[in-house]
Amino acid sequence: MNKVLVLGAGMVTKPMIDYFIEKCGYEVTIATRTVSKAERIINDRTGGKAVEWTPDQHGLLENLVKEADLVVSMLPPTMHIPVAEICLEHKTNMVTTSYINPEMAALDERAKEQGIIILNEIGEDPGIDHMGVKKIIDQVKREGGQVVSINSYGAGLPSFEHNRNPFGYKFSWSPKGVIMAAKTPAAYLKNGKKVDVPAENLFDQHWLVDIEGVGTFETYPNRDSTRYVSYFGLDKNVSLYRGLLRFIGWCNTLKALKNMNLLDDDEEKDFRNTTYREFTSSLIGDDASGDIAYRCEKFLKVEANADIIKRLRWLGLFDDEQIYRERGTNADLLVDLMIRKMSYEPHEKDMIIVHDEVVARFEDGDERRTSTLVVEGIPGGDSAMARAVSLPAAIASRYILEEKIKAKGVHMPVLSEIYVPVLNELENLGLKFEHRKIPM
Repeated sequence: MNKVLVLGAGMVTKPMIDYFIEKCGYEVTIATRTVSKAERIINDRTGGKAVEWTPDQHGLLENLVKEADLVVSMLPPTMHIPVAEICLEHKTNMVTTSYINPEMAALDERAKEQGIIILNEIGEDPGIDHMGVKKIIDQVKREGGQVVSINSYGAGLPSFEHNRNPFGYKFSWSPKGVIMAAKTPAAYLKNGKKVDVPAENLFDQHWLVDIEGVGTFETYPNRDSTRYVSYFGLDKNVSLYRGLLRFIGWCNTLKALKNMNLLDDDEEKDFRNTTYREFTSSLIGDDASGDIAYRCEKFLKVEANADIIKRLRWLGLFDDEQIYRERGTNADLLVDLMIRKMSYEPHEKDMIIVHDEVVARFEDGDERRTSTLVVEGIPGGDSAMARAVSLPAAIASRYILEEKIKAKGVHMPVLSEIYVPVLNELENLGLKFEHRKIPM
């Protein structure tokens, strides 16, 4: 019987554990700081075990890895490298849903020498989006075409029927991760030329995207798209854009929050004996007297009755209520308020969207090919985000253990031996792309 070690028991982990235990019959150990979360996921099922573990317990981690046939790290990205080092030492395959950073890429030769695969970017975004794009690219090349441009979009949003707050957003994955992603620079290619988007200008670069049969959304750049040219095997003069989708209004809202320094996560402050109204006053650089909404309007240079002012008020940043946390950063306080008002109720559904558009050039003309995946969460059950992030990783882990994925080294899921079986299994589980071909 195969043994899988899963590190972390966060918001998106449960469908993976269900797949390993119910579908595959594996022995699964979840190692996490808060063991009660892991115990709830396992729910007394045979084959599941929860272990209390913190990243500083190196010896315990090494023992857990030695006992495992494969490790899935669902930890924050900064924690993957120490795990990978232990996996390399013990020749244990490893899977993550996180982006490949330079430190992880540098492990490629060692992983090949040790005869293991370290598979990354095998979640929803990144993950399903890559697989959908690469499937189209390979089809175009087999048909003798040339890829001219790629637009790839991903989103985790409230379903249309449960989009019921002024921000148009609720948290289906790490709230802190959402805020930190808003501080990440981006880049994309336009006719082979790199367009850099500094972090401070991220929300200035947004526009509308209409997805047929789904709706119209805002998009803004998602990290550095240019590095995928080589992974996708594209010509250097291609246009390549990877973006996030949000309901309209999100980008200007985040820009305002950034301008107020609410996304700062560097300076820890003492919030004792401070109200939210006083805290907000400190951000805009004046005393706490007078109409706080009016003073925010002047600071942000927006008109009276602007949407952002209504959102700040709704969130609670104008309240005379005592801040309930004693210490933290501005981002910590913002996340606390958002979690209180922007979390899903048990009966509510989230929605994930993955939409890929590829323009291909053939001898008889250009053609636009699209793949669209829309999945809604299950009320009272698994969220769409949890399924879309953890099931690709679980399926890929299964095929690695069954030796149907034979690649070694550091990879993302752009090889056909990875994306073909994973996409097929996802379709069996209800995560199915709709494909279109449109002559241009």
